[in-house]
Amino acid sequence: MNPLRASICTYNLWNTQRWPAREPALRQFFGRFSPDILGVQELRAETRDCIDEVLAGHERVDDDFYGWTCESNLWWRASLFEYGGHGAVDYGSHEMTRRLFWVRLARRDHRGTVVVATAHLTHTSHPDEAATGRSPRIDQTRAIVEVMDGIVHDGEPAFVMGDFNDAYHPSRILHEAGYASCFAALALQPPATFPAVPTANPDPGTHQYNACFDWITANRHARPLAAHSPHCYHGDISPSDHWPIVAVYELPDGDDRR
Repeated sequence: MNPLRASICTYNLWNTQRWPAREPALRQFFGRFSPDILGVQELRAETRDCIDEVLAGHERVDDDFYGWTCESNLWWRASLFEYGGHGAVDYGSHEMTRRLFWVRLARRDHRGTVVVATAHLTHTSHPDEAATGRSPRIDQTRAIVEVMDGIVHDGEPAFVMGDFNDAYHPSRILHEAGYASCFAALALQPPATFPAVPTANPDPGTHQYNACFDWITANRHARPLAAHSPHCYHGDISPSDHWPIVAVYELPDGDDRR
């Protein structure tokens, strides 16, 4: 039996900013790319319902905790995976509803499980960071590594993805813990994922930058085959103020893991 190949996507959905104008673009993106596994940030009920409709063959976590509706959630293709447990763990975020949102998925072919987690780390503009110059994302990422150590089984493929709001330290810390980004594993230059212009409407009178804030990382039990950041427009409007990351991974059979 050939190893399972699955497409994985992380996307910051930009709350409901400019939502009516962006909805056709978001629908077009998910209709065209239809990832097997999806993790999102800045989710709201409107965007959740939109994704549910476009990805009708997918399932997602259903939980009473408000963060699963107003911050993040995870979708998976029901023909490939089935639900095997989930959680939302505090990693020291400055934002009340942000957690490390994770789900364990069992392969429908009964050849193993996979853990997928998404996070949205504190933005560089937070007043504490502006005042002290100290990044909260360093301790937050270390906490995420500790959480994953307690969740992931020996030999189990695992992913940590999301909007890290940082081009260096979170991916470095995860890499040192055994979670390489899809770009590092493929020896690719990470692309800038923020801001997506002109949809983001940056103020030309303020400091401007392009940075890779959005990442997919995986442990050594998942092998990346391809990774990119698709710029998918509907007319002249992008789906969000971020660009997504989409990667294809090979997941080894449970009895073939090393």
